[in-house]
Amino acid sequence: MKKLAVLPLCLGCAFAISTSYAIDLKQSKVTQVVNDVQIISAADQQQKAASVNDVFTMPDILRTGPASRAELVAADQTVTRIGANTIFSFDPASRTINLKQGSLLFHSPHGKGGGTIHTGSATASVLGTTLIITTTPSGGMKVLDLEGQVEVKFLNGLKQYLAPGRMTFILPGGNQFAPIIIFRLDDLTKNSQLINGFHQTLDSMPLIQQQIDKQLKDIKSGKLNDTGLLVGDDANSKQVKLDLNTLQEALDQSFMNSRSVTAALSYDAKIDQSSLTYSGIPTPPRRIFMDQPIRLPGNTFYFGKSFMGFAGKNIYFNTIHGALPLDVNLSAYASSPEFDFVAANNLVLAGSVNFNGLESSQSILFSLVAGKQILVAPGATIRANVINFDWQAPATLTLDGVSVQNKAGNTFFGLGGDFVMKNGASIQTAANLSVRNFGNINISGSTLGADSMLLTTLNGTLGVDSTSVSLNNFGVLTAEKTITVNDSVLNANTATGRIGFNSQSGSVNITGTSIQAQYLSVNSGDGILLDGTGQVFASTGTGSTANFTAANLAAFNNLDLSQFKNVNVTANTINLHNVAFDGLVSLKSLLGQWHNSTSVFGYVNDLGGNTYHGSAVSAADGFSGTIAGTGITISAR
Repeated sequence: MKKLAVLPLCLGCAFAISTSYAIDLKQSKVTQVVNDVQIISAADQQQKAASVNDVFTMPDILRTGPASRAELVAADQTVTRIGANTIFSFDPASRTINLKQGSLLFHSPHGKGGGTIHTGSATASVLGTTLIITTTPSGGMKVLDLEGQVEVKFLNGLKQYLAPGRMTFILPGGNQFAPIIIFRLDDLTKNSQLINGFHQTLDSMPLIQQQIDKQLKDIKSGKLNDTGLLVGDDANSKQVKLDLNTLQEALDQSFMNSRSVTAALSYDAKIDQSSLTYSGIPTPPRRIFMDQPIRLPGNTFYFGKSFMGFAGKNIYFNTIHGALPLDVNLSAYASSPEFDFVAANNLVLAGSVNFNGLESSQSILFSLVAGKQILVAPGATIRANVINFDWQAPATLTLDGVSVQNKAGNTFFGLGGDFVMKNGASIQTAANLSVRNFGNINISGSTLGADSMLLTTLNGTLGVDSTSVSLNNFGVLTAEKTITVNDSVLNANTATGRIGFNSQSGSVNITGTSIQAQYLSVNSGDGILLDGTGQVFASTGTGSTANFTAANLAAFNNLDLSQFKNVNVTANTINLHNVAFDGLVSLKSLLGQWHNSTSVFGYVNDLGGNTYHGSAVSAADGFSGTIAGTGITISAR
């Protein structure tokens, strides 16, 4: 059963930012001042007492004293309320709130909110409608959701979601989950000066009251029980500080609730029959938990996450059928929001498996979760026709000739190690295909088919070799280091199809590869090598555009870009050899000048064989501007 934790009455608040919906907070008008509120000029460090109708202009600093508070309202009616003993400023260049100490309440009109909050040693992006944030003594922050959904995005890309009446801590470093705690909304709103200490009532107060009424109804019906616990102002990776007088009773109850989950995670399970309640699955008898969370304690990859479904130490599928697929019947769980197979150690797909019975669900998340590694037999077919098919493991996943099929929705791989496809492996999914990992991505001799595709390695290289990719919408390949694509075919098949390559610090090398897209973009933190020998670069509609940006050298060899009506290249040095252009072409190098025959740093270098509309391109050394008879313009980056 869920438990409520009552928050201290002195609880503070804060707000945060999302890059997708960042609002303009460069100026806000002071609408109320209580006691000691100072505005400190960032230019000369002069300070003055804040008054109503003053304009607080970023990046000035606002500071409140004890028993003091202030309210700011922006032009779009975004409300920021500042609590006592608070010091904060806003960096408009990076859209970051620097909250040195104290608390904020943030309310934005629907679709306007979001930003990045930075405290002493924690940083995270937060998106929500009405929320409170306060700093903690350790340098982290506490986030509370009053109404609407709050999304917390950590520096490493992990996301955590809060429903109304939920709170969590962003720990120092800002890279790991903390527990989500249910707090009493009625006590908070009754006693918080950030809500009741101002003349004007929050526009979102009726929505907050709806959430209070819902929570009180759940308490009255027994769905929620008040633990009597008080949530403190600090947390770390091992504990959240609570009132010790009532902590022990809650721990005892928690232990009672988790004993059967712990037992299930301590014994292996072999699933060789359709039914998950088959007597041949070893003890303990209870393996399925839909009424309490399954957690993997001590596993930092899943810190703060919980699951529901089937639990085991090692979970084995199809160990006796050989080449015949095993049908696993999950129809009993089709009405649930989530069903997961959770292995404390390894999840082993020893043969082909069809996960059936979830096809009718319109929202289910179906996951294969391993505490260590997911292992799939070479040549196996794994099929689940679900809205969301999720694979999670902290180690490397290798698909050796393996076929993954999902004809109903999205397929996602979240890994702590490498992602490898080889020897005729294939993934076919009806909607989005997403791979996000902390190792390398290596795909060779394989086939990928999806509506859209996101391949993202957070700190490794990305390689695609002898692989066919077919997309209906878009595909984006992102890596921290080098991206290499060889002997492959990448097609975005619609009239608005997009294909993009983004390397943060490495080069992007594309050779022997045909690409079809309406919009093609290549961005490199180092250099670009694009060799189109014998290949086709095709656009799929009018207004097609190809953009190339490199920090250093962009080299193009034997490449036909004539189907793209807009071509933009920006790099320190640009080398062109046997490149065909048409339409509008912008070439921007460091010096912004043309050079013939050899490669010279800082120039757009004509290494021979370049054409525009079928005719040879010719310009004198040092030329800058639009080349006569063409749509090619040379300029400085």
